[in-house]
Amino acid sequence: MRIACSLFVVTAVFWGLASDSASAIEAVRGKTYTLSKQHGPWMIMVASFRNVPEDRREKGLSAEEAAGELVFELREKGIPAYVYAQGAVIEHISTLDRQERHDDRIYAAQRDMISVIAGNYPSVEDGTAQKTLKYLKAYHPKFMKDEKSGAIYRQKPGGKGPLSGAFMTVNPLIKSEELAMSDPIIRNMNLSSNSLLTNKRKFTLVVATFVGKQAMPIGPSKYAGDENKFIREIESSTKDKSAYNLNRAGEDAEQLTKALREKGYEAYVYHDRYQSLVTVGGFDTETDPKARALVPHFCAKQKEDPVTKQNVVVGESLVHTIPPNRNNPNGSTQTWVFDPQPQLMPVPRLK
Repeated sequence: MRIACSLFVVTAVFWGLASDSASAIEAVRGKTYTLSKQHGPWMIMVASFRNVPEDRREKGLSAEEAAGELVFELREKGIPAYVYAQGAVIEHISTLDRQERHDDRIYAAQRDMISVIAGNYPSVEDGTAQKTLKYLKAYHPKFMKDEKSGAIYRQKPGGKGPLSGAFMTVNPLIKSEELAMSDPIIRNMNLSSNSLLTNKRKFTLVVATFVGKQAMPIGPSKYAGDENKFIREIESSTKDKSAYNLNRAGEDAEQLTKALREKGYEAYVYHDRYQSLVTVGGFDTETDPKARALVPHFCAKQKEDPVTKQNVVVGESLVHTIPPNRNNPNGSTQTWVFDPQPQLMPVPRLK
């Protein structure tokens, strides 16, 4: 088995907040209000409609007409609603299997439907967003009750309404790396001089990922605006005090970044609500040869096991010796293992 070090570009998930408030809400029946990148970033997925096959279709509204009617009704009530047409999506994804071998897969998402998405909210816990979501879950659109239109929602006694499945989501047209981050928690996590946010280039190479025990409150809660308090309470209540938590993950990432810089690498660290990343270098393009040249320094390689004499895949590591000091009279040795496959990612930007 041969393991080749390759360079991949990944889309980093940078959950952030932005503001985009709507002013007067126009409502014109028959006019199409199409979703764009300017809406959101947080919105409500209200409902989705799919056309019935031609051979089974009877009188009634098409998916496009039903979505248009729902958008019109919501806009009449002052809720900015938009139509989003989802087509069938086929993507080729490059992954690693359990033995760290490259595995190219085809992902097919047969969506092919018309969705109605509403709202322009700065965060998932926005007060207006939560009130609107609650209202929509109980709302019964007029056109769904119209016997003549054929778009009838037959509710069972005690059953939920037609929009009860509404949920908060991010504008699907906005790529994760395009989300402008103004989250004060993430900003405070990345104040060190080695922070990736100081990297002025467009891309960087992720060489190590530290993921700890994680838990985040969803929806309105007493932790709104202070999710770190939530994490601290979860960590303090755990029975296993040695559990690898987010704080320890962040500390290890900071130490590895410092060690790499001492070795002469242009290293950076980045913390978000879910993990800590260590990266090296800064590049203006995804095909920068300097990035490709760095990959072999960190990727896993095939080596012979000294005991079994069999070829195995072993991750690259860095052993760092900490000399004796006042707090550590005997000194110590720290070892970090790098990710099997380094990957390029866009450098996040704060606003």
